[in-house]
Amino acid sequence: MKKHVMRFLYFAFLAILLFGASGCEALKAKFTRKKAKDAKVPAYYQLRKYDIKPSMELYEKHYVFWVNWQREIIAELGNNFKSDMRSIREIVSNLEDMASLLVEEEAARLEPHITKMRKVRVIIDKRNMTKANQTRSLHILERGYREVKRGFAPKKMKNNIRPDFKENIDVDE
Repeated sequence: MKKHVMRFLYFAFLAILLFGASGCEALKAKFTRKKAKDAKVPAYYQLRKYDIKPSMELYEKHYVFWVNWQREIIAELGNNFKSDMRSIREIVSNLEDMASLLVEEEAARLEPHITKMRKVRVIIDKRNMTKANQTRSLHILERGYREVKRGFAPKKMKNNIRPDFKENIDVDE
């Protein structure tokens, strides 16, 4: 009797081993736990037109952004091409936004600085950052930083904010 029990256990163990090694995918799939599928809820965005008028607070925001991007590019010019590209694009964008908030006379005074920054952007875009170009660009950036900071600080521009936005028809990219 002991012999029959041992033989039965041997064959049962062998059968379990063979079924496990056979890898019957359908049998495994039947007994494995399935993850619940997450139903994705579509996002709906309600578009609305905001009635924003030029204000001193908006001018100050663009001024502060410009100061920070200008400082960053002055400190890091030539170290990282992508960082330089992002910085100079943000500088030009913020200066243009500042000009769009100012009355015509003050915007005309800011335009030469924007033109100088565009020239630096062309140098950086061409990936032509030789030592001479880097020194020239850094000189233009530092001088522009001092001049714009001195001439277009929010305290000085307090009375020069236009009542409505200037329409930008000319997009220079």
